[in-house]
Amino acid sequence: MEKETDVLVIGACTAGLYFAGLMAQKGFRVLVCDRSSTADLGCRYDVIHIGEEYFSRFGLPQPGPGDEDYLETFHKSILVSALNNYPKNNSADILVLRRVPLMRRLADWARSCGAETSFETEFVEPLFDGAGKLCGALLRKDGADFQVKARLTADASGIDAAVRVKLPDGYGVENFVTGPRDRFYVVLRYAKLKNPAEDKPKFTKTWPYYKTWIAPQWDADGAILGIGANLSFDYAKRCWERFYAKGFLPENEVRHIEQSSTPYRRPPYSFVADGFVALGDAACVTNPWSGEGVPYAWLLCSIAAEEFAEAMKNGAYPTQTAVWAINTRYQRSQGAEFAQNLAMLSGAVDCSPEENDYEFAHSVVFEDESEKGKHNLVLGLLRGALSGGISIKSLINLVKAAGMGGKILKHYRSFPKEPTDFKVWTAQADVLWSKAGSMADLAERDAD
Repeated sequence: MEKETDVLVIGACTAGLYFAGLMAQKGFRVLVCDRSSTADLGCRYDVIHIGEEYFSRFGLPQPGPGDEDYLETFHKSILVSALNNYPKNNSADILVLRRVPLMRRLADWARSCGAETSFETEFVEPLFDGAGKLCGALLRKDGADFQVKARLTADASGIDAAVRVKLPDGYGVENFVTGPRDRFYVVLRYAKLKNPAEDKPKFTKTWPYYKTWIAPQWDADGAILGIGANLSFDYAKRCWERFYAKGFLPENEVRHIEQSSTPYRRPPYSFVADGFVALGDAACVTNPWSGEGVPYAWLLCSIAAEEFAEAMKNGAYPTQTAVWAINTRYQRSQGAEFAQNLAMLSGAVDCSPEENDYEFAHSVVFEDESEKGKHNLVLGLLRGALSGGISIKSLINLVKAAGMGGKILKHYRSFPKEPTDFKVWTAQADVLWSKAGSMADLAERDAD
């Protein structure tokens, strides 16, 4: 059996369904496939938090009271120091949502835009034409293989990047596998609070030093206790046990545990190749500070849909050159900021708890929303070193990380407008990243 479409999307969660709907709105035939059943779609976590603003910004139907996927809204989040001091506030309306019914909402929206969906459908391998250009995929459903020919194949399959990793070397997009060093292993503990009247969280509270947080969930007496760590779930468990022993969290009883992983590495330098685009976790598009990915993946999807719609007019095949602006537009903006943060984060937390407490107290690295732009990082570090609040070693680490982050930011903001300049830019980027610190390095040192 063979099927033909304009756009084939592999992966039907937040990124894949959104991109599918956008391309269908633009008049293209779209098929989005996922190996999960309809009932299991998006089931890796029960609860997800998404900023309210992003639904209107990206033209998606917003869940609200009375909807199956809506739980509640909270209005701020805070960061606190390693010693549980000096909260840094961020005001934002955050929706607490049930992930599985949210995926059904997005699937319904994509279908209402004209996209076709096929669940319990597994990606097998990419298809190439006689000229070596990607032209669709071999899929499997109900034990039978079939081909889908498409001008564009989008990989939104998640962190395993089912399509991208099977592209041949040199095709135009890096085909690396996201391994343990390049993942954050996230464990969520759904807990019953002993004293919910006093302790139920009204917003998310995060300890960046430990990569831990407490957040609202649906039960009146409940909370979500989370941690993320590189290397493995076992290492994440060890980190959690050390954090929990500090007594920062309210008394609770864990009801059940969920675990999954998110990308924690730089994205591919190019998201596009001939007839191909990587989106969402398959493209490693996540916020280095929080690990969140949904709204940032939607941004890449919206850019990609605009450029592919133009490149695919009148039946044209979308070459990498024709859609190169996807790379330039993303990497010079959000990509540059995330690259800077990724390069800086290891330096920001490679210090003692007391030094991290000093950083919070004096708004070095970590700032309240009311303090944005009011502090000079280098001067703050020097004052910390002179006062004894920050050691010389930690000062050097932070200055090095800040300097490398600044260089990487500048480099990404000069991302080439044309693929002809890409090879030189990539070589320079490789050198910069080889000198940047890594959270995985810190984890391995701690694990030893």
